[in-house]
Amino acid sequence: MIYITLDTCVWLGLLEIDFNNDDNYFEEICFWIEGKHLNHIAPENIIDEWNRNKIQGKENAIKHLKDNEINLLNRFKNDKTLSDFYKPNKITEIIQSRIEKIDYILNTSEKANVDDNILIEAGKRNLLKQAPNHIKEGYKDTVNILTLINHLKLKKHEKCIFSTIDGDFGVAKNQPYNLHTNLVNEFKEVNLEYIFFGNKKNITDIRNSFGALFFSELRKEKYNLPNFQEQLKEKKQEADAKVLASKKDMTTITISSPDSDYLENIKHLDLILSKKSPTSWEQVMVKSLLGRHDSYKQYFFYKIGDNGLV
Repeated sequence: MIYITLDTCVWLGLLEIDFNNDDNYFEEICFWIEGKHLNHIAPENIIDEWNRNKIQGKENAIKHLKDNEINLLNRFKNDKTLSDFYKPNKITEIIQSRIEKIDYILNTSEKANVDDNILIEAGKRNLLKQAPNHIKEGYKDTVNILTLINHLKLKKHEKCIFSTIDGDFGVAKNQPYNLHTNLVNEFKEVNLEYIFFGNKKNITDIRNSFGALFFSELRKEKYNLPNFQEQLKEKKQEADAKVLASKKDMTTITISSPDSDYLENIKHLDLILSKKSPTSWEQVMVKSLLGRHDSYKQYFFYKIGDNGLV
């Protein structure tokens, strides 16, 4: 069994991950944890930090996602009907759903308790500016990692992973990928592995982009984790099979406007979505298709996420 602890900042960052595409980092890590492929350990203070910050995190995530959606739909700002298809309440519902899922994961995690000895030791390291206090004040980070290390000493788990957005555990501010030398031996003693998650603010550095390094590492064969993308593919194939079966049972009598040209029409949608500034005629065409059948609405917003535009 592989154990893992995600820092509070990681959970807060995952609230803002793209929701128009089922294949996203939030769903992937939840798939592994909820399926017991990874066993999450929650230090006591990380749970407290999450509970203190999740409301503000929700507001930040909603604003971030709404801004992205609105910027995208501004390409069609002259078409009121298209703008009306956008439902901002959907964002709030999804963010709330994610918060509830994280609540459940943390509340059902293996708990790592803090004690007075940990608090005292964290205070000493803070005063001496020892990692993770070598870049800035990191008392709470120190409490979290000492709590985890102490817990692992007691449990003697064979393998555990710690991941954070906070670069304070790294060698230097601009070198967050490698664990600080002052922490290396302590991590080794309890079979704790450090994997930097990635900083969501540093979008120009591909290696440092949010979640990129973390997921590229955990998808490696040595961790033996199930392939989330394959699971999504299987679910889609099952869903498509059901749709196909239902269509075979339909007749033209039960369909007022059969979409026999659906595949051809979505080719036009793809072409229009690839343009930065659709023409007025193209906007009319999109409006016509979206008004014709719900399947075109679903495809339209699915392609927005699939193309990485949000």
